[in-house]
Amino acid sequence: MNRKSIISFSVAAVGLMVVFIWLAGGFTAKLPSQTKIEPSVAAEVGAQMTWTTIPQSRSFSGSMQARQQANLSARITARVADVLVDAGDVVEAGDVLLRLESDDLSSRVRQQEQSLAAAQARVNEARLNFQRSEQLVNQGLLPEARLDEARAQRDSVEAEFNRAREALSEARTSEGFSVIVAPFSGVISRRVVFTGDTATPGMQLLSLYDPTTLRLEASISESALARLSIGDELMVRLDALQQDVRGQVVEIEPAADAATRSFTVRLVLDAQGNLYPGMYGQVTVPVGERQGLLVPQHWVEQQGQIHFVWINGEQGIERRIVRLGDAFSQEGALWVEVVAGLQAGEYVVAP
Repeated sequence: MNRKSIISFSVAAVGLMVVFIWLAGGFTAKLPSQTKIEPSVAAEVGAQMTWTTIPQSRSFSGSMQARQQANLSARITARVADVLVDAGDVVEAGDVLLRLESDDLSSRVRQQEQSLAAAQARVNEARLNFQRSEQLVNQGLLPEARLDEARAQRDSVEAEFNRAREALSEARTSEGFSVIVAPFSGVISRRVVFTGDTATPGMQLLSLYDPTTLRLEASISESALARLSIGDELMVRLDALQQDVRGQVVEIEPAADAATRSFTVRLVLDAQGNLYPGMYGQVTVPVGERQGLLVPQHWVEQQGQIHFVWINGEQGIERRIVRLGDAFSQEGALWVEVVAGLQAGEYVVAP
């Protein structure tokens, strides 16, 4: 082995040793090895560790949806003449929201009105002719065949009159399609078209929802569904509002989604205003209880990634490294679960 190879091997070995030392924490500041301290360092306030019942829960995602919402679409082909609302506007049932050009539709209505008037005149004439023919036949001045002809003529023009009347009704209905009105009171959530656009049958124009019917729809797994029933109150976290609110279960769909094996649960939230469709929320569902050791969160000290508490042991006040679990809020105070490092019966003191 030549000198160059020996130097390369030595450098690689030194580098490998440095990596091992770093992984072992050799370059990280450690806690002092001495754990026993004078009793005066710790306060006299403390508590003996006892098993506490901790409620278990699971969180499920959901979003706000309005029970009453509508996508208003065009039913005829026409240009948009005027849009009277915008997204966010509050409207009442029956308010005019949008108008389409209807000159040709109005012209068709007038034509049908004239056709109906002409058909009415022919009906009146045919009925008079039938009455005259009936009187003359009864007097023996006309043959019976003339009465049959007059009756057929009357029935024919009456059928034409009925057809003209239905055509006028159809024309007026088509003209009414040019005016889009609010089907219920609510808020405009989306405006798709603008003045001058061409609307076609089935094309979405506006979206509307009723804010009083907003619900949180969450997908709950079938394992947690057994613990829910109509009327239950659950805690819901709304990220947009940065607050927790109560929600009451008002509906549980009795069919599961085949792909996710989850059920849709709807909740009414105890929140005023500032709620919009699509808002994200998390529902907390209680799923049982377990036993754990809790200490006040401010009694736990941290140095780097290590957490520790002070205990009153056989040798006095000493520091104990612990592993923490979830945090809880009880009676206005914050508590944290100690998963490892403490045992029931040990006495923990405040730092």
